[in-house]
Amino acid sequence: MKHLKTVVRVALSAVLLGYLLYMVDLDQAEGLVRQGRPLYILAALGIALFDRWLMAYKWVILLRVKRIALTVRQATEVYWTSTFLGVFLPATVGGDALRFLAIWRRGFPSRDVIASIMVERLLGFVALFAFLALSIFLNLTLSPGLLPETVWRPLRLVALGALALTGLFALTMHPQAARLFARGSGRVHGRLGAILAKVRSFYQAYLGYKDHPMALSQFLALSLFENLLPLTWTYLLAQAFGIQIPFLYYFVLIPIVLVLVRLPISFDGFGVQEGAFVYLLSLVGTPASDAFFLGLTSHILALISVLPGGVLYALGGLEGYGDSKLGVRTE
Repeated sequence: MKHLKTVVRVALSAVLLGYLLYMVDLDQAEGLVRQGRPLYILAALGIALFDRWLMAYKWVILLRVKRIALTVRQATEVYWTSTFLGVFLPATVGGDALRFLAIWRRGFPSRDVIASIMVERLLGFVALFAFLALSIFLNLTLSPGLLPETVWRPLRLVALGALALTGLFALTMHPQAARLFARGSGRVHGRLGAILAKVRSFYQAYLGYKDHPMALSQFLALSLFENLLPLTWTYLLAQAFGIQIPFLYYFVLIPIVLVLVRLPISFDGFGVQEGAFVYLLSLVGTPASDAFFLGLTSHILALISVLPGGVLYALGGLEGYGDSKLGVRTE
């Protein structure tokens, strides 16, 4: 069944990319390659690599709340390796599972590791949707005529989505919600009761983060900043190949693409990202060939930025290499 899902995702990516290649002018794309400026491309790659390091640094903030003693270097090795291997697994879930295994196999409590990843993902999505909502507001305020009202209207729903997601996170962190869940699940017995007891254990570990508002605030602030990084490297790639796009529009384009590529419907988002670039950039008059080329090169750059994880995996497996052993839980 897993192999079938993989085949379906790869096939969908191939169909989408094939359709997009049929639509675009390959000669025009070749011209973009010839006029590319290497310094801009290298700068874009540097920002993508920094983005990978920042992801690991943010995770360390959450791990230390649970007294899981990883250095930033160790977390970066695990994050890079799991992200590389996760390219071949469904969306971000595969990479998250590999990170969990890398830390859990060293003896750290599974509930604490899972709680750190849950909070990381939930707050990451809160930051992403909040960033997009703010971007929509900026575009409506500073460039109200950039897109027609028929496009802005559905995008306003994103702002409501950001509020709803923030409210959901706050609700799950409320002690009353935990008490209601504990009371209700405690009345269930048998196999389902055993499963719910395990879930309660994970939930308690997750709930413990509410007592560390500084760590959560620091993580959220860094996540908001991190959303600027793919935006910046995409802008630099556009400058490298002479593709002209209104600057403020990047603040709408990139967050939407980041949401779409997380959907587990294609292989690493191939075809989905490029198609989103073609459609969304057509709304501001960018030729399909330019939009497809920019989406593809941005995608390839992101893949190149995870290749160090392949080297780390070859040197030491999922858990690191050399003398960089994972930390020991301190009581």
